[in-house]
Amino acid sequence: MKRRRNEKQNVKLIGAASVLGAAAVAVAVFAAYRTTTNRLIPTGTTSTYTYSSSNKSDVPVQNNISNVPIGSSKPSSDKSSTISSSSKPSAVETNKPVTVEIGNIMPVEGEVSHPFSNGEMVKSETLGVWKTHDGCDILCDVGTDVKSMSEGTVKMIDSSSIWGVCVTVEQSNGLEVRYCGLAKELNVKAGAAVKQGEILGKTGDTNQAEMLQQPHLHLAVKRGGKWIDPMSVIDK
Repeated sequence: MKRRRNEKQNVKLIGAASVLGAAAVAVAVFAAYRTTTNRLIPTGTTSTYTYSSSNKSDVPVQNNISNVPIGSSKPSSDKSSTISSSSKPSAVETNKPVTVEIGNIMPVEGEVSHPFSNGEMVKSETLGVWKTHDGCDILCDVGTDVKSMSEGTVKMIDSSSIWGVCVTVEQSNGLEVRYCGLAKELNVKAGAAVKQGEILGKTGDTNQAEMLQQPHLHLAVKRGGKWIDPMSVIDK
């Protein structure tokens, strides 16, 4: 009898412990629910909430975009939603001045009797010495109109004891063109703006360095401060 009474008491104790354990679990769940709801911030008048936490490890990871690893801030396959920094024009590129290539015409019509020597020494028929020929000689009669190869500004007019009367035009396309052996009467003055094809003056007999050659225009062109072949920049 005593044994049966003890067994009944043990059953009651186990039942009470089970009830107390279930109650403790319920309290813990309720406490966790209250903690979570306290972190929910209403986003408007409706019952929509956002999760807020000062501890980043408590924030649940959401990955609703396919093919994106957890922790990635943007999808690797969505190219339309992002623009790489290299594809955006920088302020320097946006404000960079546009260089317009302007063609060059022949200043006079004629054949080239003495071409550009490209730094090589050639013997001067008039001076009898070996020297570079930094321009080209275009055959034409004395008194032929000399036209500006392109638009620009008359940079300088000078009279040399060797090259005679010379007009230097700084063109809008970056070239510096020197017309030598002109007659003393000119159509332009230093600082004047000229258009392509505008007459600068006429060929003369003032070029003493090449006076033994046939009548011609001595034409010289610089690009970036370096002499170049004038015929290489003339439109064919």
